[in-house]
Amino acid sequence: MKNLMNFHAFPPKSPGMKASNYSLEMVDDSAGSALSQGVYHHVEDWIALELTAEQMLSDEMTVVTTYIADDANHMWEVIKETLLPYEFAAGQVLLQAADPTQVEWLQNHWWDGQDSTPH
Repeated sequence: MKNLMNFHAFPPKSPGMKASNYSLEMVDDSAGSALSQGVYHHVEDWIALELTAEQMLSDEMTVVTTYIADDANHMWEVIKETLLPYEFAAGQVLLQAADPTQVEWLQNHWWDGQDSTPH
């Protein structure tokens, strides 16, 4: 029986190689090689299956990444909407504290009817 590794020429593997580009070539076409041809076709099918599985995994990762990014953006929008009233309230408090008329009222104690000028 012939050595199957010498019987078939295996091209080198390279990243990004597709199933259609990766095929086994028959080097010897001698009689009685039905078993070898069967193995040849099975190996070719296994290689195509492996490359298809890798592509499917890559596609799945792309889909998962897209969903995660979309969920993160949606969650950030909800957080911003939830905090918006508090931001407006804090801004209003700061604007009131910076209002010069309010500062005068506080410094001169005008809210209780007392005059702050010395007698």
